[in-house]
Amino acid sequence: MLLFASLLIALAFAPSIRVQAASYIAQPQERYRIMVFGDRMATGLLAGLWRVLKGDDRFEAKGRLREGTGLARPGFYDWRQVVANTLDSRPVDIGIVMLGANDARDIRMGDVTLPFGSPEWDKAYAERWNRLISEFLKRRVALYIVGLPPVRDKALNEKLKHIAAIIRAQAEANGVRYIDIYREFANDEGEFTENGFDVNGLFRRLRARNGVQFIKPGNTKLASLVASVMLKDVDVVEKGSGEVAQDGAKPPSTAAAQRVLVGMETPTGGAWIVPEELLPEENAPIVAEGEGQGSYTLSRLRRLVAKESVAGRLFRDGIWPGAQPGRSDDFSFPPR
Repeated sequence: MLLFASLLIALAFAPSIRVQAASYIAQPQERYRIMVFGDRMATGLLAGLWRVLKGDDRFEAKGRLREGTGLARPGFYDWRQVVANTLDSRPVDIGIVMLGANDARDIRMGDVTLPFGSPEWDKAYAERWNRLISEFLKRRVALYIVGLPPVRDKALNEKLKHIAAIIRAQAEANGVRYIDIYREFANDEGEFTENGFDVNGLFRRLRARNGVQFIKPGNTKLASLVASVMLKDVDVVEKGSGEVAQDGAKPPSTAAAQRVLVGMETPTGGAWIVPEELLPEENAPIVAEGEGQGSYTLSRLRRLVAKESVAGRLFRDGIWPGAQPGRSDDFSFPPR
């Protein structure tokens, strides 16, 4: 009895402890097998993942992809059955789904047509997502659902936002990760833009001329957004879901501590991870780099600035503006 009382007293004055909840990814693996499912956008996402994860031997990414498909026409392509067959035929640790861009259409159920956006359509579409998600859950595959980006056509864009809201609601209802990418590819007004900052912080074209798809830098950025969420979950499972932290503090990640964190905020509240080898040397002047980005940026600036302005004389005629007297860049001698 005395021993039991002593134990209670010791626990009462001991530092608070917290046992972490089970990790999102079922268990740590020497090699995480990723399967990407989706349409043409998902094809670009997979290519971007190959670039983003290159050199990290922990990951192997493959895909089940079909252009022009979605959940609105299972008679044309039944994604639920494709997912079930794929997960039963090979080991998959992480599933990534990007669908919905082709679903802004009526749904036919037998002889009945459900108009897009009607309550009946919303219910039927949500149920299809719910059934698709269940295929991953019952096999304990960690699922990441990628949202939809803005598109140029405003009417279509509104429809895709409606679709994305349904997808997000189903993901949250089932407790799976939903990665909202919309604002990362939108302008300040929340609308479509071809241009934006890439993973290296360069302002460049990210979207295809058709106003829907991505080009290579955009696909790389898209993959980086997905990878940033996935890598956090991998970090958690590799540290151990039963790990105990004192005072409620989360143990620091050794891998994360070795990375350089700079740049813009990600959808998960973190920062873009830029590898050390990509950072410029000290005092190295860099204007732009990669795939003709310098000339593209300069031509864009020339179109935007007024011809007779200070910026116009600089970008059009190459005339550098004079320094204001006494300013730090005023090197006149004797000093003015």
